[in-house]
Amino acid sequence: MYDAITALHYSAYRPPLHSIILGRALRENKKRRIGLDIGCGTGRSAQELANFCDHVVGLEPSKSMLFKTEKHEKVDYVNSPGEQIPIAARSVDVVTLAGSLNYIERNSLVSELVRISRAEAEIVVYDFEIDLTNFEEFLGINLTNSSLEYDHSTNLSGHSNFYEVTIVEDEFSTNASSLEIAHLLLSNRERHKALCEKLRFQIQ
Repeated sequence: MYDAITALHYSAYRPPLHSIILGRALRENKKRRIGLDIGCGTGRSAQELANFCDHVVGLEPSKSMLFKTEKHEKVDYVNSPGEQIPIAARSVDVVTLAGSLNYIERNSLVSELVRISRAEAEIVVYDFEIDLTNFEEFLGINLTNSSLEYDHSTNLSGHSNFYEVTIVEDEFSTNASSLEIAHLLLSNRERHKALCEKLRFQIQ
C-alpha cells in the first residue's frame, strides 16, 4: 500500500509518460463516453485519459494517494480496489491500468472487466520503469532491489475474454529538473529509507 510519503512525491512530480503512452495507444478520433483508470494513484493517469473520453472514473485503493489528487472537470475519483469496480455493467468504453496490474488479483479483475465493458471496449495495460541507477550510485545508496519480483511486462495475454491487439516495448528519455529528480528518488519507499539512513534523517 502506498503511504503518505510516497503520495507526496507522486503528486509533486511524475514524468509526462502517461500522455506519451496513451497518445500512441489510443486513436484520438474515436468517440469514448466513459473511461476507467484502475489504480489511478494521485490522478495523473486518469487526467491524461480524460483527453480521450467525455468522462473518466479514477479507481484507487489508497486513501493517501487519493488525498493528493487534484480536481478535474472530467474525472471522478473513487476509493476502491480493482477487484470490486462500482460501475454499472456494459458502461465503459476504455479501461487503463498504469502500473497497477501486479497489485490486483487477476481472476477477479478479469470478471469485473468483462462485466463493465461495452462491446469492443479498449483495455490498455501499460507500465514503465524509470532508470535512476546513475543517481543512486552517485548518492552511494545500495538497494536490496525488491523490485526484482515486480514484472513490468505483465499483461492480460492468454485470457479468452479479450482480443489482443498488440504488445509494444519501447524506450525513450525525457528532461527533468534537479527538484523533479529528487521527487522521483524519494517516491520509492525503499530508496527513501536508504537515503534517510545514509544522511541520518529520521523517517517520520
